[in-house]
Amino acid sequence: MHTKPLTKTQQVWLDHINKATDQNLSMSAYAKQNNLALKSLYNARALLMKKGILPSISSHYLVPLTVTPPSHPTITTSCRITLSNGVLIECSDIDITTLLNRASQL
Repeated sequence: MHTKPLTKTQQVWLDHINKATDQNLSMSAYAKQNNLALKSLYNARALLMKKGILPSISSHYLVPLTVTPPSHPTITTSCRITLSNGVLIECSDIDITTLLNRASQL
C-alpha cells in the first residue's frame, strides 16, 4: 500500500511525540515543558495514528483492578488524577474503595 509522505509539519509533530516518549513524559508535561499547544499535540498524534505512523492506543495497556472492601471503618480521602490525555479528575471526601473502583473503570 502506498502512503503519502509526511508533511514538514507532521514530521515536526512526530519528532516532538518521539522525544516525549524517549523522555518518558506525558504529552501534557512535554507540551508544557516545550511551550506547545497540548490540543495541537494530541490532534497531530491522532492524525499520525490514523496514518499508521504511530501505534494506536488500545485497551490492552489497561490492567484490571480488583478491590476488596475493607473490614475497618470507611476512610475518605481527596485526590487528583491526571490522565495521559490531559483530562483532570478531582475527588474530595470520597471513600477509598469507591475511588479505586471508579479509577479502575477509566
